[in-house]
This record gives sequence, C-alpha cells and structure tokens, in this order.
Amino acid sequence: MSERQTGTDRVKRGLAEMLRGGVIMDVVDAAQAKIAEDAGAVAVMALERVPADIRRDGGVAR
Repeated sequence: MSERQTGTDRVKRGLAEMLRGGVIMDVVDAAQAKIAEDAGAVAVMALERVPADIRRDGGVAR
C-alpha cells in the first residue's frame, strides 16, 4: 500500500490545468467583484447569497 501524499505535483498541475481558461466567481457585492476581477476571474455571478453562506446556515445549495 502506498503512502498518501497531499499537494503532490500531479494535483498541483491538475488544478492549474483546470483553471487555465479562468474562473467564474460568485460575489454578493461590487467590492467582491472588484477583488475577483483583480485576481483574474473571467466573469462574476452576482448572487443574493453565495452557496457557501447558504450551506453554513444549514440550507441546501446546488
């Protein structure tokens, strides 16, 4: 049985490959949209609540 590794080269390269074309970020206000844009987001989705906040409060977000 092989030893489990985290942050392996394969994982890092895979993540970079997935993000190559850019990412779409969920934002709730203009300040977050600006941060996302500055960080390289190719698009933003303005939502009343982001899925992470809905899940944190016990809701279901898909």
